[in-house]
Amino acid sequence: MARLALLPSMILMMAVGTAKAMPGDDEIADEIAAYLNGSSPVGPCTDPECIKPKKKYERIMNTQPGYQWGDAGGYCGSFATQRAAMSKGAWISQQQVRDATVPGGGHDNEILDTNIEQAWQTLKLKYEAFDYRHEATPHIDKVRTFIKKQLVAGHVVVEMIQKAGHTFPIYDLPPPSGFYDHIVPWTGILSDHPLDDGTFYDDDYVVHYTDHSVYPYYRSMKSLVGAYRLQSSCPSTSGDPQYICLNPTYGYSWAIQGFADAREAQPASLTVDPSESEPDTRRGQPPIPLAGTLHIEGLTSGARYAVYRWDAVETAFDYTKPSAVHYFNATSATETYADPESIASNGTTYYRCVSA
Repeated sequence: MARLALLPSMILMMAVGTAKAMPGDDEIADEIAAYLNGSSPVGPCTDPECIKPKKKYERIMNTQPGYQWGDAGGYCGSFATQRAAMSKGAWISQQQVRDATVPGGGHDNEILDTNIEQAWQTLKLKYEAFDYRHEATPHIDKVRTFIKKQLVAGHVVVEMIQKAGHTFPIYDLPPPSGFYDHIVPWTGILSDHPLDDGTFYDDDYVVHYTDHSVYPYYRSMKSLVGAYRLQSSCPSTSGDPQYICLNPTYGYSWAIQGFADAREAQPASLTVDPSESEPDTRRGQPPIPLAGTLHIEGLTSGARYAVYRWDAVETAFDYTKPSAVHYFNATSATETYADPESIASNGTTYYRCVSA
């Protein structure tokens, strides 16, 4: 698998966390360092969790895995938000996500359960949250039902999860906050049961990224159930550090369902090149241009459409102030639009495809 050509200084970007800090695992630092110095495996992942199971039904969102920043407690919440927003047609730099909120008890504006919703509201993201503050505990079955419902509907879920060997709550946050040590995007669902069946089954599988790998991971709903008895533990078939799980008591899920835009638009997702990482501007690395491709669905062949682009949160979804507009006549139900103008890796760029 191809790697980004990155500056050697990026090898130093990962700050190793403690059990009280995000991302909470030395293995994450090792994974990112190996990727950046060119010693990570180039071939396919051979872990059991990387093998896609054969299921009758699936819905997997058009998303791209990659590598978070490691600064100031870790940017896993920002990275997961970024990848979820891409599934709806927007690029948001990891720093832009953190800058969009207020301190939540971690390192500066590190994304936690205490401030993620403020960030998403500022960034004009439409979302639904699992009500972990008011739902009766344990949440483990309720949150898996929420996850399946959102994935079936085509919404990437940002999940706060636990890895093995840590104590909670992080940063001494008051419960129900803080019973997690990493944040990842769930990006798909596979099942032998029709997807309109709202019940989750132990043999349903979810797809997730790790924020420090170029591979998708496939996990049964049953395997997501972790334990916490003074220290976190996760079931594992391989012992791989990617093997994350859910806290048995508290569930933390947010699903990006679109944008805070009153205008109806076609479903669209954004992919970028290069996609695996972005320069860490917090450490002084210069931003780079990204090539963006919009993947549009639900079109009517022969109808005319307009792709609007905005390069600032402040003007996003103001159709009188776009950065650019591209018109086209649909030739099929799906179209791809390779934007001739690059996207700044350190910025925010939103796309909407609407009837013209």
